[in-house]
Amino acid sequence: MSLPERELHGLLEVLGEVHHAEDLDGFRGALLDVLPRVIPAAYTSYNEVGADGAPLVTLVSPEPATQILASWGRVGHQNPLVQHHLASRDGRALRLSDVTDMAAFRELELYTDVFVPLGVEHQLAVTLPAPPTLLIGLVFADADDFTDAQRRMLDLARPHLIQAHANAALRERMHDVLAAVEAGLDDIGEAVVVSDARDRIAFATRAGRAALELMGSRGDRLPATLRDTPAPAHAVVPVDGGPLMVRRMAPRGGATVFMFERGSRGAPLSLLESLGLTPREAEVLQAMMRGQSTAAVAETLKVSPRTVHKHTEHLYAKLGVTDRLAAVSAAWAALESGKGSST
Repeated sequence: MSLPERELHGLLEVLGEVHHAEDLDGFRGALLDVLPRVIPAAYTSYNEVGADGAPLVTLVSPEPATQILASWGRVGHQNPLVQHHLASRDGRALRLSDVTDMAAFRELELYTDVFVPLGVEHQLAVTLPAPPTLLIGLVFADADDFTDAQRRMLDLARPHLIQAHANAALRERMHDVLAAVEAGLDDIGEAVVVSDARDRIAFATRAGRAALELMGSRGDRLPATLRDTPAPAHAVVPVDGGPLMVRRMAPRGGATVFMFERGSRGAPLSLLESLGLTPREAEVLQAMMRGQSTAAVAETLKVSPRTVHKHTEHLYAKLGVTDRLAAVSAAWAALESGKGSST
């Protein structure tokens, strides 16, 4: 049977809210925000119950008096819905009146100590998959009983709520892992930045963010200098305090990793000469790796800029490249291969 338009809109509203939760707290909060608008009730709650029926987590909107919550913690295990779901692990939406004789229910302490002070008589509950030692349930409580249509809507929403809960749990674990990785990389001072397929910064260590700031980045997007760097490649970026060497890794799954370090040391001259360069050409390339301009190289080597330009043309030809970035990339690639020795 298809849902009436009003119920369909309600279902879509629930799904739209909970699917964007970044963690389990966000998932719980989104549920308690949207569910009362879709299934009106005096109270709406998110519950995690132990295997013995004792409440472990209880979030209620609106929040009841502390004394009532204490009573729920003491006698919540008496709830026929809790007992039914723990015994059957059947997660489908059920009303209290579906699983118990209401006259017998009104004889319980749960009724006199919790339901009566709340001014409610009925409940509607649905559960989500959980380990055998845990029951996760969404519960609505009201003075009037709930309708077949409301129960049906919860049943239709349940598979999507299960997926949203799993997504939130996964995102939470990912955040925890990334936080641990970031803490470890921060401890050893590594400067690492990860961007997504849209060039947005998805992750950065403390040193990585400092490197981005040196390059003029203040938002959540990569600076143009990094976006234009081919992968895999190295680039030398002139910044305050000395040149910054940037290594861009080949992208995987839409994510790209950048690693930064100060490029002041360049590469050993013996390594650069092993690439087929003359000693003077190796000196020019080493200076390029340190981020020096043509004029600065000329001043360092005590030659004219024209002579530096001539050496540059020769080393480009020998390396099979056409620009400074490609030449620097070739030099760093050779350095990482372990060829040569230090000066």
